[in-house]
Amino acid sequence: MTTHTKALVAILISAGLWASAGSVSKLLFMEVPPFVAASHRFLLASLIIFPFFLRTKKPKGFWRALLPLGLFNTGNILFYYLGLSLTTANTGSILGTTIPISVALFSPLFLHEPIQKNKLVGICIGLIGALCIVLVPMIDKGNVASGSLLGNIFMVGSLLSWTMYIIFSRRILLHGNFSPILSTSVNIFTVTIAATIAALLAGQTLLSPALSVPTYTGVLLYAAIGITIVTFFLFQWGVQHVSASTASLKEYVQLVIAVAINAIILGERLTLTYILGSALIIVGVLFSTGSKLSKKMASVLFNQGE
Repeated sequence: MTTHTKALVAILISAGLWASAGSVSKLLFMEVPPFVAASHRFLLASLIIFPFFLRTKKPKGFWRALLPLGLFNTGNILFYYLGLSLTTANTGSILGTTIPISVALFSPLFLHEPIQKNKLVGICIGLIGALCIVLVPMIDKGNVASGSLLGNIFMVGSLLSWTMYIIFSRRILLHGNFSPILSTSVNIFTVTIAATIAALLAGQTLLSPALSVPTYTGVLLYAAIGITIVTFFLFQWGVQHVSASTASLKEYVQLVIAVAINAIILGERLTLTYILGSALIIVGVLFSTGSKLSKKMASVLFNQGE
């Protein structure tokens, strides 16, 4: 198995684990506020990964180089948790499918990757679908499955932060001699500090009675290991060996698994408008991936306009 193939497998495994993040987070929110849940999750992850961090090689200036990744992921996590507390887990999963489109949009600016015609078409279609999902609470008022406008806006903030995380992960890890353990550790430490400060500023109690509840601690342990340490380690290793656009394609697999998990655990349902927006996003994503069919269709569209 080639390194490229191993990287794809690592990214797919991380996608499968991350697919449960929405349901797992919702379960944590039943016991504690979002910022407290984020603090508990990443603090526990920090304690687990700290011994490995001490043993790994640390190049000079690694904090300065890797800190931006931690800050981008901090925005991703805090916006995601705020959004998830106000909207549905499926909203986050489906909006996440716009990430390959946003990566394709920003890659030329930071990675000097040109945007092809089919990607331009995909970006336009995908953005229309994303707007349908963000604005659906205004169109479909009173439907709990659609979530809230504010919650959906927070989700958009999360996906933009994650887009920057993917792009800068590729840029920093490609040119720096940083191990996946080191980059994952700095990332987790940064989010831990930020989430703890956010919880304290919000007047929330970190020493919650929930910590003595077996079900909460069990879910928290899975969140710290399964959807934090393992996922970020695999993703960081994978993104060192594939392009940013390829790494972002994990969102497709993640969406399929996440919707199934959310339906089983949370009993969420999708409205017709929601499904329409999702379909537009998926079509846009297919255009942006560069398949032969999408290139031919994009060529026809552009040639007709000339």
